[in-house]
Amino acid sequence: MERFAALDIGSSKIVYLIGERDSYGELHVIGIGEVKSKGVYKGIINNLNEAKASIKRAFQEAEEMAGVKVRDVVYNVSGASLKNNTVKSQNERESITISPNPTEIERSHVSRLLERCRVKSKEDGYEIVFHEPRKFILDDQGEVKNPLGLLGSKLSAEVHVVKVSSTIIKNLEKAIRETGLNPVQRVVSAIASARAVLKPDEMEDGVLVMDIGAGLTDYTLYHEGTPLVTGVVPFGGNNITKDLSHYLKLDTEEAERVKLKYGHAFAPAVPEDEEIQIKPRGEEKEVTRPKREIADVIQARLEEIIEKVFKELESQGVKRELIKAGVVVTGGTANLPGIKELVEHMTGLPARIGYPEGIIGLKEKINDPRYATAVGLLRTAFEREEGSIGGEEEGGGFFKELWRAFRRLFEDIA
Repeated sequence: MERFAALDIGSSKIVYLIGERDSYGELHVIGIGEVKSKGVYKGIINNLNEAKASIKRAFQEAEEMAGVKVRDVVYNVSGASLKNNTVKSQNERESITISPNPTEIERSHVSRLLERCRVKSKEDGYEIVFHEPRKFILDDQGEVKNPLGLLGSKLSAEVHVVKVSSTIIKNLEKAIRETGLNPVQRVVSAIASARAVLKPDEMEDGVLVMDIGAGLTDYTLYHEGTPLVTGVVPFGGNNITKDLSHYLKLDTEEAERVKLKYGHAFAPAVPEDEEIQIKPRGEEKEVTRPKREIADVIQARLEEIIEKVFKELESQGVKRELIKAGVVVTGGTANLPGIKELVEHMTGLPARIGYPEGIIGLKEKINDPRYATAVGLLRTAFEREEGSIGGEEEGGGFFKELWRAFRRLFEDIA
């Protein structure tokens, strides 16, 4: 029985999933460990010992439930700060001349082209953590899915590349290794979430995934089956809690309770006369406040997050008309009532909540948007064993072989 593990390192929680594949090829989750995250802030390790202790508790809990030990792990990378762009994406184009006359395209030609993309994408202080060919073009005549065996004189490619700060990655791996785990592959958080919640037709038509976690909002826009733009906004559910704490004069624990119990993302849907009881900081008695007041605070922060994501897309030349399949919201904050309606109201696009798909076992536990990244990581672990990565599972033997070669090229960057 093949077994794999996934480690989702978030700002509010650390999740460790253990999965196995049955004889029919189905993915079963057999163990889950979830602990409160300590030593991690917005995807960045800020206290090594605390982070290690949290990771260790998570995988021990999962192993106890599963009854097996799995220490090779696929983990997520993200991270953001208000000052620095720690996650970058770009679509790199390169071309090579094959021959003055049309010649059959061979595997060596494709490898040489992708090597050029690799070199062109390098940047000091960053490591490439995701790379996927978006298209091939033969002799400037149009796109081809598989150039092997076709005749041409010039071959071009466009590759989506995501880079993350080397410091973030090295500290994450240090924390993981020092707990006794073996990090075998890293995956961008937004891409992992997308793999768990998106449908093939959405990826083809154009869909935006927004994973609104506690500390960050990771996003990726898929178009024509592959990512087009990937990035991070340094705000999430914790910022909503802080806003409630400041505006209503609540301590953090009470503000979180109020958000989870009474929170609503779309204020117009909350009756004006509905009231709730809250306990302000330093007060012994509860006071009455309008429930819509809570929703106003939550909506204001979510609007800011959504606006920032769409401004980033616009800066990359993306028009809303490209997002034909709409927006999929996932992450813990996606559980707020009214968030689907808010996204649709703000963007004019259809929206849905993204629940993890393609898994069996413990489904009643992990059928929740907040586990999207963890489930996506686990699915990636199985794809890795099959020799495929990125979004090429349906691409056939050519793409599986191509990805093996392409991955080796990019793993040489250090």
